[in-house]
Amino acid sequence: MQTLLRMAVDYRDAITGAHRNVRLFFLAAFLSQMSGGFTSILYNLYIKSLGLPDTVAGAYVSASSLAGVISLVPAGIISDRLGRKRTIVGAGLISAVVSVGQVFVTDPFWIVASAFVNGMVQSVIWVSILPFLAENTAQEERFHLFSVNFAIGLVAQVLGSFVAGSLAQGLGGYLGPVWSIRAALLVGGVFAIAAVIPFSRTEETRRSDQTVAGHSARRAGLREMWPRLVAEREQLALIVKFSICAALIGFGAGLVIPYLNLYFAERFHMAKAGIGLVIGLAQACTALAMFVGPALAKRFGPVRAAVGLQMASIPFLLITGWASNVWLASGAVIIRNALMNSASPIQDSVMMALVHEDVRGLAVSLGQTLWTLGWAVMGPVSTQMVHLYGPYTGYAIAFSGTALLYLLGSALYRVWFGRYESKVYAPAADAAAL
Repeated sequence: MQTLLRMAVDYRDAITGAHRNVRLFFLAAFLSQMSGGFTSILYNLYIKSLGLPDTVAGAYVSASSLAGVISLVPAGIISDRLGRKRTIVGAGLISAVVSVGQVFVTDPFWIVASAFVNGMVQSVIWVSILPFLAENTAQEERFHLFSVNFAIGLVAQVLGSFVAGSLAQGLGGYLGPVWSIRAALLVGGVFAIAAVIPFSRTEETRRSDQTVAGHSARRAGLREMWPRLVAEREQLALIVKFSICAALIGFGAGLVIPYLNLYFAERFHMAKAGIGLVIGLAQACTALAMFVGPALAKRFGPVRAAVGLQMASIPFLLITGWASNVWLASGAVIIRNALMNSASPIQDSVMMALVHEDVRGLAVSLGQTLWTLGWAVMGPVSTQMVHLYGPYTGYAIAFSGTALLYLLGSALYRVWFGRYESKVYAPAADAAAL
């Protein structure tokens, strides 16, 4: 009980003491993720309702991911030059317009093209979020506020997924299979537009604790960053290792995560509302698990905590892949999602602690690029396996491949970063307080 009370007090202090910009950002993130919940649960089903093959859904996911891979580094440059506020507001408006527009397209080319455009503007937002939060928080606040940011996004995804599935299901008897999904997606578009409003009210700020080295690095650009990294080989090695781990997890996730809705629909013939409920519960449990992450990191050390959470998720991944019972599969998805994703804020904290300030942007961009590349490459592989082997064997192979890649990525993370445990936290000092 004391531990739970202490956790609650820590989070309360972090949130109440946060900068106004951070609180406005949290509101914008909630609305944006609500919109994302609508799209993630319904758009693949919208493609299916048009009578298009599963390969179009694979191409849709791949185009979005490929756009992110191509644009992540330029997106970082745009964010640095224009400022976080102007970048996120502009990209958010474009994304909202595209999200509404893609509801009305039926041709596979335009479906994939809209995914590519949206992937580009989303990458601009993506690379701006952590710098924006870092510029508006003190270092001691970041671990808790990063966890709050993850949790807010997941809670919003829960609501978005559940409302989207229920709305589409309820409208199905009145509007038919295609227009019921379109109407629900349009509601998601309204949330996307609304998300821009609170963020537009933030102030463009740069914290006083940003170092001169950080400013000079941004001015110098990549041309001078690479020679500095070559001279400082330990930093380059760290960035490469973080990126390899991110790539393995990204390639594994790309096999199955974008297609969980199709997995339930094709293997178990689950209704849209049921799919939304399962994915929503998975996100809700993950949000709760996020708040436990800091306590686990303090007791066991952040590297051991992150690896332990990821390893614990792998058996549930295999259960999902081979399950023939919908209740067993649903429970495994919920538990796996909570365990695997709750490690993310911990790993972000480890990276921010070990990588020097003037190359953190490069580390984040490179890791995200390789992680996104995994989604782009593995999407068509997964849908092709299902197309060739059917919804049971095809998904079983895909989930087993994901488990293997997760195992390898987690093992390498433990081997490479375990010796840096004490540089990130001093677990022994904090354990006594728990």
